[in-house]
Amino acid sequence: KALSTDSSCSKCPPHSSSTQEALTYCICERGYFRAENDPLSMPCTRPPSAPLNLISNINETSVILEWSPPQNNGGRHDVTYNVICKKCTNDLSRCNPCGSGIHFVPQQTGLKNTKVSITDLQAHTNYTFEVFAVNGVTNLNPNHDRSVLVTVTTNQAAPSSVGLIQAKEVTRHGVSLVWPEPERPNGVILEYEIKYYEKDQNERSYRIVKTLLRSTEIKGLNPLTAYVFHVRARTAAGYGEFS
Repeated sequence: KALSTDSSCSKCPPHSSSTQEALTYCICERGYFRAENDPLSMPCTRPPSAPLNLISNINETSVILEWSPPQNNGGRHDVTYNVICKKCTNDLSRCNPCGSGIHFVPQQTGLKNTKVSITDLQAHTNYTFEVFAVNGVTNLNPNHDRSVLVTVTTNQAAPSSVGLIQAKEVTRHGVSLVWPEPERPNGVILEYEIKYYEKDQNERSYRIVKTLLRSTEIKGLNPLTAYVFHVRARTAAGYGEFS
């Protein structure tokens, strides 16, 4: 009997047993547990199985994950979900925690619903998301982590602006320019566009040159004239801002 005041004994709750009569509690079977606040009359329970049918909806910098509840809730009704994010290399050989720069809506842990949005991701980047189902006895069996996993690649976006442009060689009628790749390419760089004009024209009249390289040679300039040069990069998603 669960309480000494009970008038008579009763059978042990499901998934528990007793080696003696008239004990006030029954011992849980192997693989089953009783949470700290569970009444002694409650059946012993176990952690849930993994969530099912994880799907993803992706754009450049965010992912929406949806899944189905686990097939087995472990005999409990307090199942919640935790999500782990990892950022992976291009060949997926190494993945590291995403860190604090991304955001989960409504939250990352203790989710009661089977949907979460992850924002502020990097474009054209591999991510792995793992969804865990947990309940009130999961922490009593740490080796029972059951999860479902999906690996996604966010879409390409326009690149960030190009950094400092350097003039490597200046002649009377031309100049050789070099520049670094954008800090955030956000995809495969398809080309660079160079816009230049005489400084006193203030962009009223300018010329455009395009190249696949991170360097170019501009010819046909007027001697003893100041010029302004801007560079921007393009991915399949469009152009970035001019430097």
